[in-house]
Order: sequence, then structure tokens, then C-alpha cells
Amino acid sequence: MMILLRQKSMVLLYCVLFAGVLHTLNASAEDHDSMSCPGTLPATHATLADGDQNRASHLQVSRKIDAGAEFDLDICAADVTLTATTDNTLRVTVDIENPSQQHTAADYLQKLDITTSHVKLQLHLFRPLHAKVTIELPAATPEFTANLGRGDLTLTADRIGGKRETINVGYGHVDFQGNADAYEDLQVNVGLGSLHDHRKDGRSHRFIVARSFEGTGRGSITVNVGMGSVDLNPGQSKPI
Repeated sequence: MMILLRQKSMVLLYCVLFAGVLHTLNASAEDHDSMSCPGTLPATHATLADGDQNRASHLQVSRKIDAGAEFDLDICAADVTLTATTDNTLRVTVDIENPSQQHTAADYLQKLDITTSHVKLQLHLFRPLHAKVTIELPAATPEFTANLGRGDLTLTADRIGGKRETINVGYGHVDFQGNADAYEDLQVNVGLGSLHDHRKDGRSHRFIVARSFEGTGRGSITVNVGMGSVDLNPGQSKPI
């Protein structure tokens, strides 16, 4: 009897979790363009500065950011790498495998708004472009949220070291790179998919996933994937 009640409780927990992950992603869709990108380019896009690189298949922008600024990053569809610089520079690099003949890469830079306390970046990239994006955050970034509608995302958590990091991926895969000293608390939620823990004695989990890990560092990291998978330290056997 107790086993049956426990099983029913777990099923209820999974249902609540799945609904919670979907609610989180739907809320992001309302506030961010990354989760619901229309098939046309926006009417306006960010203005480039001297020194920015812009071609049909390549874009690179660099900006000096005030210490302590928080980041909101929205990307429609791409393979994304999040890492850090060694100073207070934000550097965004976009490489497009299938560029359009009618547009340059800067046409997909919908927004780059920078104030002393907040940075808002929106990249309106489409799946057929097969874009690869590298975002290098300033080393002193205290908090950031990254929303990716569709694609693969690599987070080099051992280099960024923010106080609060939130990753939301609608459909795709997340590679988490970092050891126990990269965070104090790591939460991984997958609405439908899998988590593969590559640390020593780590386990894999499938279907609806909600796992927490305690670390020896500072800050909290939350990874939410609506449908897809998460790998912790792929190819390594060190503790997460």
C-alpha cells in the first residue's frame, strides 16, 4: 500500500514539474522573442559601432560594460556557447553556415541595449541559417538569463562564475561544463527528455527530470529544457 501511494505521489510530482517547466518556458515566450520567433526579420535592428565586423556570414561586436551589469540574452535558433572574457568586455560572434544573399549578419541583431546596470541582447536567427553564436560575458557578471528557442547550448560555468545564472532552452540540448567549485547550487529541469551525468558514479535520468546538485563554489545555476537533453561535464569524470 505504501509503495503504491509513493508511486502515485511521484507521478503527481512529475506532472507538476512538467507543467512547471512548460509554464516557465511559456512565460519566457511572452516576455522574450527567443521562444516564438516569426519567420520574418524585425523592422529595426541594433546600430553597429566602429570596429564591429559585419559580413553576410559573420558578425562580431564588442562593447565595454560597467561592472555589475546584469544580462538578458534572447536567441531564436542557433548553436550557442556562453563563456567569459578576462575583462569588462562583452563580445558577441555570429557565424552563419547558410547566409542569405539579401542580408548581412547584422540584420539579425535585433537589439543590443546597454545601460550601466543592464544589457539586453536579441538575436533573431532562423533555423535554416545554421548559425553558431559565441557570447563572451564580462568576468564580473553577477547575474544573467539566456533564452534559446531551439538549438544546442554550451555553458562554460567554470569560467563565468555568476551569482545567479539561468538557462532556458525550448527545444534542444545543453552541455554543462564546470566542476563543483563553479557553483553552490545547480538545478537541472527537463520537461521531456534526459539528463546524462558524466561525473564519477553519475547516473542518467529520463522522461521528466528534476535534479539538484550541491557544489563548493558560489552562486546558483538553473538549467531548464522544455524538450531535449542535458549533459553534465561531457567527456570528464571529475565531480560536478
